[in-house]
Amino acid sequence: MTLTNREKTMILISHAISLYSQMTQDKKIPQNQSVVDFIQKNMPDGYKSELSIDLIDDIFSFISHYHMELS
Repeated sequence: MTLTNREKTMILISHAISLYSQMTQDKKIPQNQSVVDFIQKNMPDGYKSELSIDLIDDIFSFISHYHMELS
């Protein structure tokens, strides 16, 4: 089974959120850079067409919800 570009984009967003969180804790990202800006700047060009604020928000909400349950 091959992943669709949308599924790959979702994986990349999830990874970027995790990376943003880690880099923020390590103070490697400016305080004024939002997670959305970070994702938009670091998303590979081939997947930007699938990128949307709604998708980022949905994934961020999902991760936030399940992070609390898994901790």
